[in-house]
Amino acid sequence: MKKINWGIIGLGAVANKFADGFKYVNNAVIKGIASKDINKLNSFKSKFNIEEKFCYNNYIDLISDHEIDIIYIALPNTLHVPYIIKCIEGNKNILVEKPAISNLEDLYKVKSLILDRKIFFTEGFMYRYLPYVKKIKQLIENNTLGLMLNMESFFYVRVYKVKNFFGLKFKKPDFTHRLFNKQLGGGSILDLGCYPLSFSTFLNSINNPNNIENIELRNIETILCESGVDIFSSVEINFNNRFKSKIYCSFKDKMCQRTRIYFEKGFISINESWTPLKEMEILIEIDNVKKLIKFDNYENIYSHQIENISNQLLKVNTSPIFPSISLDEIELNTKILSKWLNNNYI
Repeated sequence: MKKINWGIIGLGAVANKFADGFKYVNNAVIKGIASKDINKLNSFKSKFNIEEKFCYNNYIDLISDHEIDIIYIALPNTLHVPYIIKCIEGNKNILVEKPAISNLEDLYKVKSLILDRKIFFTEGFMYRYLPYVKKIKQLIENNTLGLMLNMESFFYVRVYKVKNFFGLKFKKPDFTHRLFNKQLGGGSILDLGCYPLSFSTFLNSINNPNNIENIELRNIETILCESGVDIFSSVEINFNNRFKSKIYCSFKDKMCQRTRIYFEKGFISINESWTPLKEMEILIEIDNVKKLIKFDNYENIYSHQIENISNQLLKVNTSPIFPSISLDEIELNTKILSKWLNNNYI
């Protein structure tokens, strides 16, 4: 069968996890890679068996390669926009790591170019492609639990650690890492908070597709660390008083990926919302009756995303369809994200 040829720009930890997902799909291959770090380039080449002629030490050469169908941009957040534009100019389809863009000025510039060139462009929220998301969408569309009321969601990953030294506690994060570097788009909001934010707008859109005019941000709480990036933040998103979402993100608290969605007749609970294991389950309560629904994911959760997007490209889609995230969704999420980052109430 025909396969989609992928190119990867930026060969860090996330790119490695993503690339490992190609093992479990049969409609796509990693054709080319690019990195300015020769050690990363050689390591990636060896690990994933990439031909030498498709290994580039600059990004533009990979973008210019006519055998590449789609570019996955896995660079730090602040480097996304320049290479999104380069890919558009090279007529390359694009998957860009989340958050794709963090300010509206860049978003509108990119959106205009994409619509003009009819480029397939979407954002790398891999959880959207997992089977449980499709099931929740069906439950809401079918009105199984009645009217959706509100959601509470957490994404905590402890990377800002407190260590003990002769009985004294001191904080010792690695401030050289991109997560704590403001110039590279660090902070818990951009790295973690964008997940429950995107899920909030997605859920709201299922039964309320036009409910985006009167969105309010309330009760923003943010804690900054020594480098000036946020290590904790929470916000309440009010969708026109019809649906409310309270979301939390943190670098300082122990791992938590819990989400609960409340309805008139009950709730849906997800304990591993964003990076679940191969086997996962969600708990549904309807009229006080509880039921567990089990799902079997691929060994690598990125495989669902790779397979689905490759299928869309094989069908010559120029606009992403669910579960891929659309330009309009990205625009709404960027609007909310930029306000949250700046502690502005909409």
